[in-house]
Amino acid sequence: DVFTRDAPGADRQRALGAAASLLNDPPVTSGKVAQAEAELRALLAGNVADEPALYARYLLARIAHLHRPAEISEIERAYRDVIAASPAHPLAQLAAGKLALVLLYQRPDLTVPQRLAAAASLAPVAGAERLPETACIYYRVLAEAALYYDVIDERVLAWLQRAAALGPRDVMTATSLRLQLAEVARALGRRDEALAYYRQYLATAVPTDNRYRTAAERMAELAKEAK
Repeated sequence: DVFTRDAPGADRQRALGAAASLLNDPPVTSGKVAQAEAELRALLAGNVADEPALYARYLLARIAHLHRPAEISEIERAYRDVIAASPAHPLAQLAAGKLALVLLYQRPDLTVPQRLAAAASLAPVAGAERLPETACIYYRVLAEAALYYDVIDERVLAWLQRAAALGPRDVMTATSLRLQLAEVARALGRRDEALAYYRQYLATAVPTDNRYRTAAERMAELAKEAK
């Protein structure tokens, strides 16, 4: 009957849903993970390039990253497979953001400059405006990794500026970004920019924020130097 007949691909959508549900049904046991992985790999049989196949690739990457022991090379390859399959898809952007974290913190074979460069090279996908919040997180991750590794340069300021321009929805995140911008601009000797960012931070932060007094003191010092 035309009214009860499944839409094309409905069986693949159901198979994808069944596999995903195994990963969202606590406790997520090794048996469930293995079953989900088998079902997801079945969706990739025949090299079908449809939406369920792309979701299957993404979930396989997440399984390798979170749900079972895997070599970093396998995790990286799985995320890159998602990106290569459809670079303009939102899932590719999510995968690129996760891959950036792997490159920044799970590749001890790379030097710090190499880690930062590798993660930054993902910007065309991870920093795309199709998912503004995801892009904002990506640029914050880049900047915070650089600061973690004691790297403060113009790139860090630019990453923070890009994150701020994308407008994080969380008020506390936006406030913290303003302070980070002020601190990095100050470290780079950009006094006028630092003063502006400190003012923005102090205008939006609550006085009980334990960073408030330090920020006010640093802004006063910079203002005094400007005279």
